[in-house]
Amino acid sequence: MNDSHFRRAREIFVEAAAKSGDERKSFLTEACGTDDELLAEVEELLRFHDAAPGGESQIETPLRPSPAPTQEPEKIGPYRILQTIGTGGMGKVYEAEQARPLRRRVALKVIKWGMDTEQVVARFDSERQALALMDHPNVAHVFDAGATEEGRPYFVMEFVKGEPITDYCDHRRLTTRNRLELFIQVCRGVQHAHQRGIIHRDLKPSNVLVTEVDGTATPKIIDFGVAKATSQHLTEETIFTELGQWIGTPEYMSPEQAGMTGLDIDTRTDVYSLGVLLYELLVGIQPFAPDELRSSGFDSMRRKIREEDPPRPSTRISTIGKTSTDTADHRRTDPPTLARLLRGDLDWIVMKSLEKDRNRRYGSPAELAADVDRHLAHKAVHASPPSTTYKVGKFVRRHRRVVIGAGLVFFALVAGLAVATVGMVRARRAERLANTQVELMIGMFDLLDPMRDTLDPGETGNGESTAEALLSQAQERIDTELGDEPLVRAQLNATLGRIYMNLGLHEQALAAWQEAHQIRLEELGDDHPDVLTSTLSLGSIHDVMGNYEAALVHFRRAADMRARILGPDHPDTAESLNSLAFGLWRNGEYDEAAPLFERALAIRVEAFGPDHAVVGDTLYMQAVLLRDIGEYKRARNGFERALAIRETFYGTDHTAVAWVAHNYGLLLDQLGENDRARANFERALAIQEATFGPENFMVISPLLGLAMLDLEDGDLEPARQRAARAVRLQELNHGADHHFVASGLDVLGRIEQRAGDYRLAKTHLERGLRLREAAVGGNHPQVTTSLYWLARLNFAEGSFESAAELYERRQTILDDAFGPGHREAILNQISLAWAHARCGRLDDAARLYHEYGRAAANLFNADPVSSSTDLFNLGCLATLLDQRRDAVRWLRLSLDLGLDPKRLHEDPDLANLRGDREFEELLKEIGTRSAPR
Repeated sequence: MNDSHFRRAREIFVEAAAKSGDERKSFLTEACGTDDELLAEVEELLRFHDAAPGGESQIETPLRPSPAPTQEPEKIGPYRILQTIGTGGMGKVYEAEQARPLRRRVALKVIKWGMDTEQVVARFDSERQALALMDHPNVAHVFDAGATEEGRPYFVMEFVKGEPITDYCDHRRLTTRNRLELFIQVCRGVQHAHQRGIIHRDLKPSNVLVTEVDGTATPKIIDFGVAKATSQHLTEETIFTELGQWIGTPEYMSPEQAGMTGLDIDTRTDVYSLGVLLYELLVGIQPFAPDELRSSGFDSMRRKIREEDPPRPSTRISTIGKTSTDTADHRRTDPPTLARLLRGDLDWIVMKSLEKDRNRRYGSPAELAADVDRHLAHKAVHASPPSTTYKVGKFVRRHRRVVIGAGLVFFALVAGLAVATVGMVRARRAERLANTQVELMIGMFDLLDPMRDTLDPGETGNGESTAEALLSQAQERIDTELGDEPLVRAQLNATLGRIYMNLGLHEQALAAWQEAHQIRLEELGDDHPDVLTSTLSLGSIHDVMGNYEAALVHFRRAADMRARILGPDHPDTAESLNSLAFGLWRNGEYDEAAPLFERALAIRVEAFGPDHAVVGDTLYMQAVLLRDIGEYKRARNGFERALAIRETFYGTDHTAVAWVAHNYGLLLDQLGENDRARANFERALAIQEATFGPENFMVISPLLGLAMLDLEDGDLEPARQRAARAVRLQELNHGADHHFVASGLDVLGRIEQRAGDYRLAKTHLERGLRLREAAVGGNHPQVTTSLYWLARLNFAEGSFESAAELYERRQTILDDAFGPGHREAILNQISLAWAHARCGRLDDAARLYHEYGRAAANLFNADPVSSSTDLFNLGCLATLLDQRRDAVRWLRLSLDLGLDPKRLHEDPDLANLRGDREFEELLKEIGTRSAPR
């Protein structure tokens, strides 16, 4: 076959590859006519194309008939062949030995038939200088290029004895973090090449080999310069007359490479391939399944690469069935945990790397590596989810005809709504139509409600979320266009307030609800049901914002008014009683809250049955109260019933289920059931992240729960990372000066105290105290949390006078808020007695011990929360006060509750008990208990 004949075969192949079935047969019959040799050649090319295997092979077409296989060569050029080390779509790779000018082992790659050897070598020579300048630990050197005796191009490279990076990671079960650390090295190697003008064009696992240098894993990128040298330089004029041989494996190929012109290749092409490699390192498979990609045909494969967005890594790991278990095991985790690890930062980083529009990708491998590094350091990454505007734009481009029609309807509805609401409502001649359209606007607002949907709020250029900007515009229209329709304005403001609250925009929610409440109060009077609904809404937002006294005022008013107007047994009255009981719990008024929960529960069970969602709401809130007052058995029952009800009503992955799981986790932690507690916290975190995203304030509580469990287990670094992330999210969502941040600072302070960094611990705890004092004043019960942890810190570092002052201040607040008989007040008195004893004020310590010691012991004995340690400390205090009989009694109880017996032998505070008959008998009894039977 001469050259013109073969070019004709290639022309026909390019067109035929885009067709299938009968259409292809008809085309071939017409194009080839009676030329059987031409038809046979085209059919051979098509068979190769249609049967292209997965894995490492590439879409290539032989440009001339291949010669019959021959024996493996002993020598190629000046290189002695030692053995074959690999065979792929591009050709064969040998381990060879170079004798001159220096002796060394090399890898020699012989390119398969089909390349124009002279052009290949010329292109390599044009890059030889740049290749020679590359000197990086993660880049394998390329030394030479030439041609075999048969005329096939070959390349000589540094010999790297290693495994493809994906195989290396899986064989050693490297964690996600370990994989990311290796990937950063790969990015740095590619960046080094880019700085010298070299683009790889064919990055994939088999071109990134990992070898171990002095026991340290080191990735080495091979084949730099080979891809460009072996590429066909295509132009717009030649694209339809040349086969357009693809350089690059389709699974790792960028959209611009799939365009086949070769005119759009730049450094961001390698960024895309790095994104595919990162996807595979994280998930275990490529973004597009090889079998599906290659079996779809040549043209369909190109379209898929250029147009279709792959699923996010966290989504993909959830959809690969049983394979996900093996994938997670290779990363030393389980599928739900792996999906959670990938969700958020890593999803965003990968998808930014894989953007079809290269202008939206990372500009360089260095930028990609820097974002991965930021993720590992728990810093904010530069990648972020595409804005709502961008996603809508992409949807419009994909579905232009449908959107044009739907858009006309949408804008007609909006325009009609404005006219009807302002005109028809004002005229009072079409009330039903006006009400329908007001409901339509409310429904449109609801599309932005994250409690109903998972729409990403996105961001505008000035940092304001697109949802927030849209709601602000809606607010302006409501105020300007409905000025003389106050009740319609109130209804829309009430809806806006709910959405603002669910988006975490609390100030805006408060303003919207206040306006709605004021309008309704003026128009309807203070006993109208809508006014009472607004009152409850105001109580809820004040509670969320930490204005607990203001919340309680609104909750009391709603409960009193509903009981008077609707009757004491009405379901709406029960709703108000439930909210009031919750507000009382917030303020520590447990005795008043408990019977209100019981009353609300009885009304709701009578009205709706025992398994209704509102019954679950009351059970949940009541269980929180029961947990706090130490009624753990009833609290457990309440949480489990509430969880079952909410799962039935909302589904297992709803945010309402997450809140119950989180608070149930806190109870299980108190009961010492750490494994079950962790499972509940992890479930809550997974639900909230999936619903709201990893940056939303809803994920903070389960994060802190997990951090506290890590702290209890002595895993300080994971605890620190989770707590630091929680504080960052608190600051991001509420502001750095909001008192909500204090809860995260409490946990961070405790972690640093355990780590022995008292200075840093004090910095965190004192900042938390300042935030709480600024928000609620210095005498609010909230402040006692900061005072408690600061006092514990001062005690631990030996600042007993400072600890005593903090306990004294805390006692004053507790007595004023809850009375001296309150559980926390009693326990604080014992802590204060300890501090007095350490300061040498034994009379003050004895007075408090005699007044509160027995009550405290009863609380410890009934409360499994660190009971053994608390009772042990009480025994030590009794020892210091020479109350030996009491001391032995408390120590015996602490042993019954699980105290490590060694502490009785080792603690210096018990030295005074040595020789005491009862104490010595207790020590003998310990030996008897632990002796083998």
